Amino acid sequence: MASSAAGQATRRAAAPTTGPQRFDFPTDPNKSLCVRFPRLAAAVLGLGCLAAPVAAHAAEEPEASEGFVDPRARPLPRKHRFRLGLQMDYMRLSAAIDEDTEKVQRFQFIPLQLDFAYQGRIGRYIMVRPSLAIGGNPANTVEAMPMVVHPQLFTGYQGRLVGVALGYGFLGAPVQNKDAVSDIRGGLGQPILSNAHHIGGELSFTTRVHRHRESAPGAGELSIILRVAGLNGRTQHFEIDTRRWRAMFTFGLGWYFGDGRRARTRRADRAAGAP
Repeated sequence: MASSAAGQATRRAAAPTTGPQRFDFPTDPNKSLCVRFPRLAAAVLGLGCLAAPVAAHAAEEPEASEGFVDPRARPLPRKHRFRLGLQMDYMRLSAAIDEDTEKVQRFQFIPLQLDFAYQGRIGRYIMVRPSLAIGGNPANTVEAMPMVVHPQLFTGYQGRLVGVALGYGFLGAPVQNKDAVSDIRGGLGQPILSNAHHIGGELSFTTRVHRHRESAPGAGELSIILRVAGLNGRTQHFEIDTRRWRAMFTFGLGWYFGDGRRARTRRADRAAGAP
């Protein structure tokens, strides 16, 4: 214990290289790509504008007549869908310098989570999707933050294939060990991130239900999600204790269960029973 304390005394957290309103990009050592949060927020809001022409064009599509289904047309998403998926977030945290060797160690936070979500459709093209993701952190901060709980809420445009949405989330690490050192990999003390809230944009792609799986057990739709968000959280690392904005990138792969066969059957039964 004494040697460990003496070793940590010679280590310090690297001084922040940017202001509290900047983003650090993981492949930008010269900080030439750093942007301020208002610019990124404008880019995120611009994603919502991309959906406007698509929604306007979709609104002009004629409604299918009762009892007629065009096999060439992709159906609209069901009004109620449950989604189970894998989600991976990435963000870069602070760095530490070993004063004995002058080596710099950069730390990342990469939560890998199992995501449970429900998506509801309002009208023809507006969707709301609350979700809860739970998982672990396989990055080099695993000893400091081994697990995460990640509730989120997204809303926006959902078409037959492409969706664009804006959302908010809270990224919490219920177990935190500030300046923990890995017994296996060694290295320097690790930072912790707390009270982290994020807002960002989402681009999603949903496949068509495969015709060989339609109405069969396990029928559903494959969903791919890409997100870019700004995350504001409190970083604590050695003598650093600051709240700042960071960029967070997300990739998600999930499965929407069911193909809507039961809903179509109920509608057909009601139509057949109508006078």
